[in-house]
Formats: sequence, structure tokens, C-alpha cells
Amino acid sequence: MLVLMVGESVISSHHDICENCVCRQLTIDCTNNSLKAVPPNIPPNTTILILKDNNIEEIPDYIFNQTSLVSLDISNNNISYLSRNSFYGLETLITLKLQHNRMDFTVSYPDDVFKPLVNLKNLDLSSNLVLSTINESYPNRALRHLKSLQELNIDGIPNLNLGEGFSNLTNLLHLNFSGNCQTSNIYNNTFVPVSHIHELILSQCHLRLIHNSSFGVFTQLRLLDISFNINLGIDRAFRALRSLNSPDLRVLDLSSVVDPFAVGIVISGVNMNQIKHLNITELYFNHNRLELIELEAIPQIPETLQVISVLDNRATYGWYLFGLENLINLVCVDSSQQYSSHDPESHHTPQSSRYVSSFSKSRDNDSTFCQKMNVSSVDLFNINQSNISSLPAGKPLEIENGLHTPALSSLSFNLKNFTISVPPNIKYVNVSKSIINFPIPNMRFGNNSVKLLDMSGNILNRWEGPIGGVTKLEWLSLSNNFCDYINETFFDSFPGLRELFVASNFLAAVFEADVKGNIFHKLQTLETLDISENKIRTLPPALLRGLVNLKKLDLSKNILKAWTLDIDHMKDLRYIDLSTNQLTSLPVQFRNYGDSQYDANKELTVDLSGQTLRCTCDTLPFLKWMKSNKTIFVRRDDYKCEDNKKKELTLSNLDAIILQLERQCASLSVMVTILTGSLFVIASVLIGSLIYRYRWKLRYFYYLTRNRYHKAFPLDDNENTQFEYHAFVSYADEDRLLVTQDMRQKLETEHGLNLCIHHRDFVPGEDIAANILSAVRNSKKTLVLLTKHFLNSYWCIYELNMAKVESISTGRNVIIVIVCERIPANELPEALVQLMRADSYIDYTDDPEGNVVFWANLRRSILAD
Repeated sequence: MLVLMVGESVISSHHDICENCVCRQLTIDCTNNSLKAVPPNIPPNTTILILKDNNIEEIPDYIFNQTSLVSLDISNNNISYLSRNSFYGLETLITLKLQHNRMDFTVSYPDDVFKPLVNLKNLDLSSNLVLSTINESYPNRALRHLKSLQELNIDGIPNLNLGEGFSNLTNLLHLNFSGNCQTSNIYNNTFVPVSHIHELILSQCHLRLIHNSSFGVFTQLRLLDISFNINLGIDRAFRALRSLNSPDLRVLDLSSVVDPFAVGIVISGVNMNQIKHLNITELYFNHNRLELIELEAIPQIPETLQVISVLDNRATYGWYLFGLENLINLVCVDSSQQYSSHDPESHHTPQSSRYVSSFSKSRDNDSTFCQKMNVSSVDLFNINQSNISSLPAGKPLEIENGLHTPALSSLSFNLKNFTISVPPNIKYVNVSKSIINFPIPNMRFGNNSVKLLDMSGNILNRWEGPIGGVTKLEWLSLSNNFCDYINETFFDSFPGLRELFVASNFLAAVFEADVKGNIFHKLQTLETLDISENKIRTLPPALLRGLVNLKKLDLSKNILKAWTLDIDHMKDLRYIDLSTNQLTSLPVQFRNYGDSQYDANKELTVDLSGQTLRCTCDTLPFLKWMKSNKTIFVRRDDYKCEDNKKKELTLSNLDAIILQLERQCASLSVMVTILTGSLFVIASVLIGSLIYRYRWKLRYFYYLTRNRYHKAFPLDDNENTQFEYHAFVSYADEDRLLVTQDMRQKLETEHGLNLCIHHRDFVPGEDIAANILSAVRNSKKTLVLLTKHFLNSYWCIYELNMAKVESISTGRNVIIVIVCERIPANELPEALVQLMRADSYIDYTDDPEGNVVFWANLRRSILAD
């Protein structure tokens, strides 16, 4: 019975607290719930309790009794004091966060308040100190019980006197005073009670003076951070390090130890001499207005250095740059954000780079470029443009105050014939957003191991190249450089490049002109290409012909209206970003590629967000393809499209859109079919009518062309050409005697005319139609012997029409009609009637007296022009 009651009590309490808080397995999260008190009856199996960002004013005695908490977060509340038994029962607690409350060191911590916390390793009391006096002291009697403590974050008081409470923290490794630090002076004996710690952070402490032997007490120190103490000054900062003899020191942060508006900061040989004995591997000297390093200082730089960070300074060109080649262990350099401006009104000081204890094996989110590279083990291909630089990929660079780096633009030697020496083992270099302003020339670097180079956010507006000595480069960013020209050979010397970012430039014209794909054709190892935000309207199909191993292509934020690229050779392409363009659909070539990737188990992902697609009959196949789910579309349900009436639709209703379009397009298809058939019939009738009307002219020109091609007959269009015959006689076979006897006798024998008579003069073996055309063309006149037999002869009518077309095409009076017998007009062809009405004709007669006149008139007509 007792067990059942306890069980019911646990279930009831768990139900009560989870009504207002988020409960996940053994974690209860009550963040920002406007709680005014710690919830009672916390389930005993809870291991993590989060009560931050509330209005809790006290922690009652025994409130956590009978719990198994491992982590307790009550930060950012209104707690002003603790009770003696506030943490009673928390023997298993490892992490306690009390930062951002209102607890005073003098009165808020009872002597035994931390006594139950026998296993506490991490304690955060920072950002509690609001107002302090010179006599402020730490709650030493309360802190003395924390013998297991390894990490302590606490505000720095004006008189940084660490009493007996700190002496009992024998396991303390990480000590951070940077929460609300008001310490201005550090004395020689300040850190004697904690001389065994590994990490000391004094960032943002308003330090003005550090006595020369203050750090000499440390024997195991691994990290020292005195950054963002702008009143300390560079000389005092370096002098304080002279006594530091910890052989284990690896990280030294001297960022922002001078005023942000200081002028002409130089690291001297004397400065570097103060730290040359240290075995540091990481040196941070950010935000210090540094302009030069004296040549005397270069040989004294610790050879153990692997990381140098000098971002947000004012570096100028000098020969000291070439002395850095002797740093044989240097792996990473961050020289980004040079010549950045600062707000004089707020005199703003950036937040410190906070270091998490070395036991956590990680760094804070504020970590710098080289920390993100993790130097020893970096996966280049999980690095995005945006997490290297605070300027995201594709965002335009805002140049502040238009300054120019007085450096490489004024070199006095020819880079083409000069090898630029660099540290041999350097792998990661960041010179982004430094207003470097010059074209990239033909240049060569000495032996190096550079894998990653970030030159984004500068003004490298022409990329001439080629560049030698970059054979190991795998990651390159040239985004945000105002570039409008790339030499076709610029990328020829990057055999191992795997990720290339050239976003936010002005490369549209360059890419549009590269119809042969020469710019990128040698980048056969490239896996990621970002050419977003380049104002690209169209791309030639062969632009990416050499990128056989590409996996990710970013074309976002351009003004593409159609997909034109050929990507069939890219067998590993997995992601294409086409967002924020002006595309209305994707062509069948693209769709077929997506299907082929799906069939090869290499599913393609496409982003088409940020543009209005078309939902019409023309794009229905595309919409059906999207529905097939063979290609993944990022946030497809958020896509928008327009129908024919400009009505905006969302693709969250894609099935309904397709169904409606299928209905509309089906009726439209029937209408189109009917219209198409009708147009075809009308066109056929019109064409047939035209062919029939101009059939003789078509035949004329056909045989004219045929005769010219075969050269069967001499045809000449010259008006001055002498005709072979005076007349071609067109007659029916039944009327042959009139031609062979009378006409030959009267015209050829008596008058010397040359007649073309088809029984006699046609070329054997040649088409009759071709012979007729040749006879008409090579005769001055065509004599038509009009009889009923003539009208009944197909070839006679053919000869008449050919002669008529010849007359029209040449403008000559070709036809002479000889009426051999009277035929009613209604029996004559219309063409012959029109001809006889327009021109006179000759009546044949066999009367002896009239016959003489007939032959004389006929001879005269034949010879007339």
C-alpha cells in the first residue's frame, strides 16, 4: 500500500509540473514561464532541471531534497540571497548555474550553503555583481566546501583578493572572471591560491595594470585570456607575460588590449621578446589597430605557433610578411576584417571569445575562423561560406568608409616572375572583408599546404591568373568581390579544388559569353559550385561541361527565366538551388535528368522557392513531374504559381491544381484539335485552288528548271538571242497534211522560214512536255492551228498553255491563232477565248486568191516583233 501511495504521489507531482513546463524523459525545462518560485514536488528521478529566465526570488530550504539532479540552471532570475539549506539533498549535482541574478558576495551566501554539493564540478556565479566597493570580498567560507569544483565563473571584484576559499579549490582547473568584472589591477600575489589552474580568463575586466610577476605563479597554465581590456595597452600586456613560465601554455588571447581608435600600433622586437620563451600554439591579437610588425620581432615569434588570428586590424604591406615563411608549424591564419570601422558614439567593445573548459573538448559559438577549422582535424566539406565569415554567402558587401589597403596594389616588383613565400605547412587562410583592391594577376606561391582560402568580401574585380602553387587547395571563396572578368585560364591551376564560391559578383556577361565552357572545364574534382547572386539571365549549355563530379550547384538569387544548362554528365549531382529567380517551370531535359538520378538511387534535391511558377496547360507535365516525388523539392508546399488569369495559387494544393488543369486542358485539347483540323482543311483547299489556278505556270517553271538542270536544250533568257526557229507549229495529228505540205511549202521553201514541227524536230527519248517547252522557248512565235481536233488533243492544249505562260513571263507576243474551221465560242477553252479577244487572229482559207493573202499575212506576223 505504501509503495502504491508513493508511486501515485510521484505520478501526480510529475503531472503537475509538466502542465507548465516541457518534460522530456529525465529533463524538465521551465524556461521563461514567469515562475515566481521553484516548483515543489520535483519528481525524484529528474536529472536536469532548467528554471532560467523567470522571476524566482529565493530558493527555499530543502526544496531539492529527495531529488537526483545532475544539472540545475536557475540563471537570469531575481534571487538576491540563498538559504543555508537551499541546496540540501543535491549530493549528485555536477553543474550549477546561478549567473545573472542579484546576489551580493558579502550577504547572499551563507557559510555552509554549498556544503551539500560534494560532487559539484561546474559553478557559474557570474554577472551577479551590480555595485561593488573597494572592500568587496568573495564568500570564501562558502566556497571552501567545493573541493570537487573544476570550473568556476565568477565576477571580478575591484580588489581581486582570492582568500582561503580559493585555496581549498584544489581541483579547480578553469577560472573565469569575465562575467561582470570590475578589476583594474592585478598584483604579484593575486593568483597564488589558484596557481594550479589550467585556464584563466580575465576578459573585459577594465584592467589597467598587471604587475610584472603576477602570472609567474602559474606552473600548469594552458590558456590565458586577457582580451578586451582596452586600457591595458600593448606594452603593459606584453610585459605582464615575461614572468609566465608555464611550459603547458598553448593559447594566448591578447585581443583588444588597445583603444579601438588608437593610431599606428606596431609590435616591436621588445614586445615579442617578452613571449618568445612560451610554447604557445595559438595567438589571438584581434581588434588592436595593428599596422606593422617590426622586422626585429619576426625571429622572436615562437616557432611552436600553429594559429595566428589578427582579424579587425589595419595591416599594411611590409617586408615582415615575407618573414612569416619561417613559421614552419603555422597551420592557420585569420587576417580578415581589416580596416573595419567602429562606432565612435557608443565606443562599443565586441564580446569576448569565451573558452569552454578543455574538458568539454569544444569551443564557444563565438569562436573565430581558426577555431572553427579546429586545426588538427577539419572536415572541409562540412564548411559553408556562412560559417567561415560572418558575412553569409551571397550577401552583398557593405564597404565602410571606402578605405583601400595600401598593400599589394603598390608592389614594386613583377609578381609574374616572383615566387611569394609562405609558411610551408599552412592549411587555412582567411583574408576576407579586408578591402584588398587590385586585380588578381599572374602570380605564383612557394611551397605550401593551403587547403582553404577565403578571399571574399574584397575588391578583387578582375581575375587574370593563372595562379601557381595552389595544387593542394580544396576550398576557395572569391564571393563579394565586384568582379566582372574571369580569364579562361584563371582556374587551370587548381587540380584539387572541391568547393568554389564566386557568389555576389557581376559575372553574368562572363558566363553568358563562355559558350564553350572553358572557364571551369579543368575543375574536374569540383563538388560544390556557388555562382549565386550574379545577375545571370541565361547560361550557355556547355558552361559546366568539365564538372563531372559536381554534387551541389547554387544558382540562387539570379534572374534566370529558363533552364538551359547541360548537366547530363554530372552523375553525382544531388542538390540544385534555383531559389529567387524568375523561372516558371523546368524543361523536359531537366525532368529526365531528375528521373535518371532517382533510378540510380541518387535522389536530386531542388529549391525553387522565392519565385512564381506557372500553373497552365503548358506547364501541366512539369507539375505532374513535381507530384511524382522522384525529385525532392525544398519546402514545395510554400511554392506559389499563377494560372492564366494571374490568380496566385500555392502548391500545398498541388493535387487539386493538377486535377483542375487536366479538366481544363482536356476540353481545350478537343477545341484545339477541331480548330487544327478545320485550319488544315481550309489550307488544303486554298493550296489546291492555287495549284490548280497556276498549274500551267507551275508546269512551265518545273520543266524550265528541269531542262536547265539537265541541259537537254539550250535555253537562254537574253532578249537579244536569235531564236532557233521562226515558229513552233502546234497542231493535231489529224491536221498534219496542212503542216507537212502547205505550211512547209509556203513558209520554209518559198519564204525561207525555219519551223519547229513536232513530228520532225522533237528530240527522241525526251519527255514530250520537255520537248514542248523547249520548242516554245526556242521559237519566236507559236502557231496554233485551231480545229476541233486541236481542242480534243491534250498535248495541243498543253502547248497552248505553255505558249501563253511564255508570253506572260517574257512579255512577248508569242501566240498566233490560225482559225482553220469555225467553232462556236462556247466550245472554246476560256483561255483561248480571252486570247482571241485580246489579240487578232488569222482565218485560214483554201481559196486561191485568199490563200495568197493568208500566207503573206502569216509570214508578216511571224517576222513581226
